[in-house]
Amino acid sequence: MQMAGELKEGDAAPDFTATLVDGSEFKMSDHKDDVVILNFFASWCGPCMREMPAFDMLKKDEYSNLSILCVNCEEDKTTVDALVENHGFTFPIAYDEDGTIGAKYPSEGIPYTLIIKNGVIEKIFLGAQDADTQYKEYKGAIDACMN
Repeated sequence: MQMAGELKEGDAAPDFTATLVDGSEFKMSDHKDDVVILNFFASWCGPCMREMPAFDMLKKDEYSNLSILCVNCEEDKTTVDALVENHGFTFPIAYDEDGTIGAKYPSEGIPYTLIIKNGVIEKIFLGAQDADTQYKEYKGAIDACMN
């Protein structure tokens, strides 16, 4: 069942600017020529945490025009910073303490992952198995967008 305002494949990806854990900024409209994998997660979400290594694996693949962004859902900076430090995540992670970004991408649950090409949502994933399974699923969707 689709929520009111929920995005679907073929929709334009809403623009936003996010502050990242490393202090830099990510602006969705700056990545209109890239393929973007956009993930929403929280530290208390078991499936979210199980799939996180998939993003490190995708980063290691060194695609020339792939942008990875994981957006933390409404947890405070201290929690997110500790999470990144404890797990050694190297991919970009954004704060969304007040839920502003999440509100532009409503979903019935997390993890919620979108593959976006040229500013258009190509594929949507809700839920996750484990890192290896998600890596293969995401990589397949990304490869399809690269062609």
